[in-house]
Amino acid sequence: MKAIKKLVSLLLCTAVMICLLPVSAFAEEDDDTVTFDPNTDKVWSEAVYMVNTDTGDVVFKKNENKKMYPASTTKIMTCVVALEHISDWDKKVTIPYDCYNEFYEGDENYSDPSNAAIEPLQSNITYKDCLYALMLPSACEAANILAYNIGGGDMTKFVNMMNEKAAELGCTGTHFSNAHGLHRDDNYTTAEDLYKITKYAYDKFPKFKEITNTYEYKMPANDSNPDGYSIYNTVSLIRPGSIYEYEYAYGTKTGTTDQAGRCLVSAAKDKYNYILVTMGAPYRDKDGEYYDDWYSMVDAINLYNWAFENFEMATIVTKEEQITEVKVEMGESATHVILTPEKEYTALMPKSVSTAGVQKVFKAYDTVQAPVEKGDILGVMDVIFKGETVTTVNLVAANNVSRSDIEYYIEKAKKQMGETWFKAAVAGIVILLICFIVTRTIENSKRRKKASKEKRRFESYAKRR
Repeated sequence: MKAIKKLVSLLLCTAVMICLLPVSAFAEEDDDTVTFDPNTDKVWSEAVYMVNTDTGDVVFKKNENKKMYPASTTKIMTCVVALEHISDWDKKVTIPYDCYNEFYEGDENYSDPSNAAIEPLQSNITYKDCLYALMLPSACEAANILAYNIGGGDMTKFVNMMNEKAAELGCTGTHFSNAHGLHRDDNYTTAEDLYKITKYAYDKFPKFKEITNTYEYKMPANDSNPDGYSIYNTVSLIRPGSIYEYEYAYGTKTGTTDQAGRCLVSAAKDKYNYILVTMGAPYRDKDGEYYDDWYSMVDAINLYNWAFENFEMATIVTKEEQITEVKVEMGESATHVILTPEKEYTALMPKSVSTAGVQKVFKAYDTVQAPVEKGDILGVMDVIFKGETVTTVNLVAANNVSRSDIEYYIEKAKKQMGETWFKAAVAGIVILLICFIVTRTIENSKRRKKASKEKRRFESYAKRR
């Protein structure tokens, strides 16, 4: 009876999943209709952070700074630290029992870990094998083997290196307590921090993309597998023939525990590159039965289809735009100069949003003096979208305006006339002029008196004759 109930429950869950699958999962190749919108439709993951890595634009986020358990997405940081310290990929690693002991010490969180069937004391495993084992089947023993060898026999030292790198990358909500991601309360991160770590991995290490975009890898032989064996990537988006196979995806890493739920860090490219972090998607139903990775994969497919369908690069500012004009004093042939943007600005925009919805708020000089050279910065303009300033562009003169020498010297004379020294000089000149006039007046008066006296004397002398 219990078996029948479980079978019915499984069938019902499968039916619900199929009904909720994104349209594109079953659509014909020529049907590119996408109706999903994460702003209005259901996103199953508890935390999400999605970025166009070509532009740096965040196109969708949800609880991006909430503390979450990363499960095996922890191994992205393990891989980063390993890649920074491995100089020889073909070097053999040491595999002591210390790398396995914690998985068999009775902690239910650490029991039955994902693995790549690497055996203790195996002597033919290289760093390269460990990296592929780490990132494809999410092998926990591979994480400890890397931590042990790179940490100089001290796995705690390696974990400290992980935390130092997280701090270096600006991850303010992250702390790692192990290299494999099996649950510990103090092993946590955020969707945004996990994006920063993944973006760094892609930017710094081309091998990271090569590893995480590999579906199958051949491992060396061991006692249990004398002919060697293959390991496979857990990311269903790149699994050939999977119902979740997504042609634009290229990795990256899954993670699952009871506490973390389903986590997926993935990357995809159609016209643009995106990195998507989803964390905390449902893992068990109300009866405790396990879901497969349906919810996290559906979130990823829906979000990628939505982003590819709805966003494109748009030219928001052109260098030819005439934004405003500034009055020019003493110009030879113009009284104003036109201001245009110093450079073009393009941005990722929703196709449904007209660029007319972008605000352009500028500040410029009221007046400038000639000469003005083409390209002189005479103002700035803020470009605002949805209430946020997305960029600031200098406003520059669109043409030259030469100076009128006549107006220049007239203006210069006017300014000098207002100077204190000029006023003092004029006052001094006026005083000297007054003194000169007074002196001349006195002298002339004396001369007139003298002449008058001489005239009277001459007239008196003439009468006596």
